[in-house]
Amino acid sequence: MSIVKMKAVTIAGRIGGFDEIASKYVIDHDIHLENAMSVIGDYDGLVPYEEDNSYTALVKSISELLQTGGFAPEKRTAADREMTMPMMTDMVNILNARIEKNRRKKSELEKKIKENEKIIRQLDTMLDFDVDLPTLFSMEFINFRFGRISKVSYNTLVTYLGDIEAVFMKTAEDENDVWGFYFVPYKEAERIDAIFASLYFEQVAISEKVVGTPRQSKEQLEAENEEYRCQMRETEKEITDTIQTRYEELSDAYITSKNRQQLADIKKYAAHSSEFFYIVGWMPEGDAKKLEKETESEPSVIFFTEHVGQIDETIMAPPTKLKNPRLLRPFEMFINMYGLPSYHEVDPTPILALTYILLYGIMFGDVGQSLVFAIGGFIVYKLKKWDLAAMVSAVGVSGTIFGFVYGSVFGNETLLEHTRLLAPMEQIGFMLISTVALGVFLIVFCILMNIINSVKMHDWGRALFTQNGLAGLVFYLSLIVLGVGTLLGYQMPTAILITLIIIGIVVMYLQEPLSELIEGKKNWFPKTGIFYVQSFFEMFDVLLSFLTNTISFLRVGAFAIIHVGMMLAVSILAGDGGVRAVIVMIIGNIIVMGLEGLLVGIQVLRLEYYEMFSRYYTGDGKEFHSLKKDRV
Repeated sequence: MSIVKMKAVTIAGRIGGFDEIASKYVIDHDIHLENAMSVIGDYDGLVPYEEDNSYTALVKSISELLQTGGFAPEKRTAADREMTMPMMTDMVNILNARIEKNRRKKSELEKKIKENEKIIRQLDTMLDFDVDLPTLFSMEFINFRFGRISKVSYNTLVTYLGDIEAVFMKTAEDENDVWGFYFVPYKEAERIDAIFASLYFEQVAISEKVVGTPRQSKEQLEAENEEYRCQMRETEKEITDTIQTRYEELSDAYITSKNRQQLADIKKYAAHSSEFFYIVGWMPEGDAKKLEKETESEPSVIFFTEHVGQIDETIMAPPTKLKNPRLLRPFEMFINMYGLPSYHEVDPTPILALTYILLYGIMFGDVGQSLVFAIGGFIVYKLKKWDLAAMVSAVGVSGTIFGFVYGSVFGNETLLEHTRLLAPMEQIGFMLISTVALGVFLIVFCILMNIINSVKMHDWGRALFTQNGLAGLVFYLSLIVLGVGTLLGYQMPTAILITLIIIGIVVMYLQEPLSELIEGKKNWFPKTGIFYVQSFFEMFDVLLSFLTNTISFLRVGAFAIIHVGMMLAVSILAGDGGVRAVIVMIIGNIIVMGLEGLLVGIQVLRLEYYEMFSRYYTGDGKEFHSLKKDRV
């Protein structure tokens, strides 16, 4: 449950040995590359590599060839076969030429099948029209049109049919539309067409491929498509067989070109002098130690490491790589949405996971509904490995626990009436006050986390003088203690608490000059009046944020009460019993689970981002990009 510790690494060697050293000690390792020119600078005549990565197109071509044949590249010892760029390019071009005819044939067959399927879908709307369709086109005095019309317009049309010289024959209908033919004398066609157009009749052209009745034509087209599919299978087999004859060479070519592509990518980050090259990056401490041992016996490689504190982070900031237990990893999705923590921050994933699960359970406490979430989410995660499904399962477990606390099973509060510990609808005041108290605890916790993060980053001004630092903590706790004590009638050291409140406000008001003072800056004391005016108005925002952040946690208790209210409404609609009641309860539970489950998820995420993250978390970290991710 932390951010992986990093070490800055530099790999150097003779310029002629770049490919061999990079292949052996860089490509297969968990390393995040940095631009060597930016880090080392113009030292000892260093210059960047200037290479166009021509292997990118080749890797893509080979990959497409393998996919066309339904193959994946096999990891083989490609070093046993010498493969130059021209050799690999020629092989790909030859294979592409051999299968090009088959590709075109397959594409034509796919096109024909799609055209036939389109006609078949049209014929499905007139299957009961037992008339030879081509004969309709040979009529001399009667025109016909085929198409669809909305049901609303069709009802209007029915009232017109007795007054116009047209006959409409309905052939099919669906939820929204009616399909059919209308017939009209040739001389009246223009006028009748205008009437149908005003009713939004959508004319559909009948394909010239239609022969016989609609049903006969459909059978013929389906048989045609089956023949086309047989031809496609034969064509695909020919393509596969052609590619299979060179499969081992293609696999070797893919791995070889992929390696060379990656070597070229590494060169984009590397720099070199007339004699030596330099590769600079970050590695997890454990991997850096292993690589150091690997290179100890290699005289051609110069490898050295530096700790984070030894590096100028304005030039080369360490990247962030999260390391969390499997149960917490799904919640990293929310961290990535907000922004990764910087290297020196505390990883907020465990905090977010635990508070998200807790708050969701409080707001959505129902044994039955939450068990559906828990089991359904678990099954989906096992099948699809979706992080969101894992989170749904986790909050489902929390909701089940609080469901027992509230004594609610699918909204029914009689089944667990004698074992429940709390009734949200009957103890509204307690629910709201307790969730606000929970909010106070979380805000204080977030301020403490901000102080810890600030100390880790040596930002003493932020740790001591800001609203989320020591000054804000003293102000907030003093105000809470004074307010709660007064409301409960306790005898409080009022003078001391008011003094602490005033000190907190003054320090937060002067946070900018005080921060400059402890940083040792000269002329730290503000001399312009605009500072005092600006800080005065900023203090309003600071004080208001403490109030609004605290009150925001009322929504936690409010949603728990709303959940009970919604299920009470469903119970009232269901009535006293019977089949109708069961149906209403099932539909009602589904609606509440879908609607409120989503709303609660959004509201908890809002609390995490705005009321908690905004106090202690910056989210401006740089992601660790490992070369291993790009391997075959």
